[in-house]
Amino acid sequence: MQESPEDPSGISWRTIARECGSALRTRISAEPEQSWSRDPAKLLALAGGFRAAGASNPYAAEPYLDAADALLADGAADPGFGVLASVLRSVTMRELGRHSAARSLLRTASASLATAELSFSDRIELSALVVMHEGFCELQRGDLDSARRTLVRGLRLAGDRTAPALLAEGYGCTALIELRTGSLRDAEATITRALDIARSAELGNEPCTAPARLAQASLAIERGQLEGVGDRLAELARDTAGTEYEPLVLAVTSVFHESVGADDEAMDDLQELQLVIRDWESPSFPRTLHDYGRVGLLVRHQETATARAQLTRLEPDATHSRCPAAWSARIALDTGDYAGAIELTTPCLAMGDTHAPRTATLANLANAAAHDLLGDIKTADTLFARALLLASSAGLVRPFGFLPRQHLTQLVERAKSMTQPQHVRRMLEQISARLTDDHADGAAVLSPREHIVLERLVEGDTQQRISFELSVSPNTVKTQLRSIYRKLGVTTRDGAVQRARTLGIIG
Repeated sequence: MQESPEDPSGISWRTIARECGSALRTRISAEPEQSWSRDPAKLLALAGGFRAAGASNPYAAEPYLDAADALLADGAADPGFGVLASVLRSVTMRELGRHSAARSLLRTASASLATAELSFSDRIELSALVVMHEGFCELQRGDLDSARRTLVRGLRLAGDRTAPALLAEGYGCTALIELRTGSLRDAEATITRALDIARSAELGNEPCTAPARLAQASLAIERGQLEGVGDRLAELARDTAGTEYEPLVLAVTSVFHESVGADDEAMDDLQELQLVIRDWESPSFPRTLHDYGRVGLLVRHQETATARAQLTRLEPDATHSRCPAAWSARIALDTGDYAGAIELTTPCLAMGDTHAPRTATLANLANAAAHDLLGDIKTADTLFARALLLASSAGLVRPFGFLPRQHLTQLVERAKSMTQPQHVRRMLEQISARLTDDHADGAAVLSPREHIVLERLVEGDTQQRISFELSVSPNTVKTQLRSIYRKLGVTTRDGAVQRARTLGIIG
């Protein structure tokens, strides 16, 4: 394959696109400033180097990109540099959550590529580069189905003509999408391919490896294989600081903490995520993960009113990889509206294979529990069997935590009494092993003083009033309230009152 012409500096656009930016930046930054400050190739290489493990800084890249654009304006350099400059600037916009600007820059790169005088092989490689980055943008915007199609097109176009780093990132992002919208067995194979490329190219912990590593951690959580996942997520958090993958890591870390019963930490993760993406454009994939993560915690803690308010702001996508109906049905179960739960999830069941498998499992579980509570055992068992088949093919355990213990236990026990395929029976044993008391034990150990404070909350007293009536300091009341919330598994006054009534602690 003919190599593209090099800049007078000896660095081609292909070198910049293919080498990990941090290594190239280290090499060039060791040179005197006058040797790179008037060299567009070196300026672009330095700009790309600000995307590095643990040290990404899109703001720092911009002055180098501005200087390179000024030098490229005369059109004397290889046109590949102009295309690459737009792509690199789009990366900085993506890291800042400015997806419209990032996509506009990629359209500029495509337009430049259409008129550039380039060899056929150069044109293909640059086209693949642009298409792949379009897919990354669509993922961050939350256009998952479109992102998958774009990434598949880019990966097929790229073949072996492009950088291993770009291939690893592309396959990793595809795996993240497959975890939400498609087959988890496909996701597992895609993760393996991405990590194999990363290892072969010795990419280490560069940001391009983050999607595959994050997808691997997510899959382990869904399967209930939690050992070591916390450490892997902590490492990912360090490596992705400043990149667009940082909020995705926070979202998955919240799921991990919720899975191990550390709900306070899970809520802290979501609050930090909200701060990171505060200035991001909407819609965005991290914001969706935040919103559904928060709904899950609110529902888990029976903070029904707040969860309902959150759900009214959420919309499903075409394949229901985002499925507010399932969570609305879960709330209906908690409030005794079993017919409402069935009505909410029936359209999801009617979608059949069009519905994303992961959330289809939730819809079937909610519908099964509702039928069971209404006494329609046959339909309940049929729907639960369907949920088991959806989940067992990929070994998923976590989705069954969607139902409270009291609703899940009878469904599981009846399923265990039936003849089942071996993989379904293994799934049932795993679910049985993970059934918990759903906070009931913690609620039983409120101290006498905490009972008094809780009763005052029910009566509507403020913290100041409780402090005055009990002759204790406001800080003491705050400490007792935090203890009550922790033992009841809630985060608000209303949640504590509702939870205490549900458990029979107060009338």
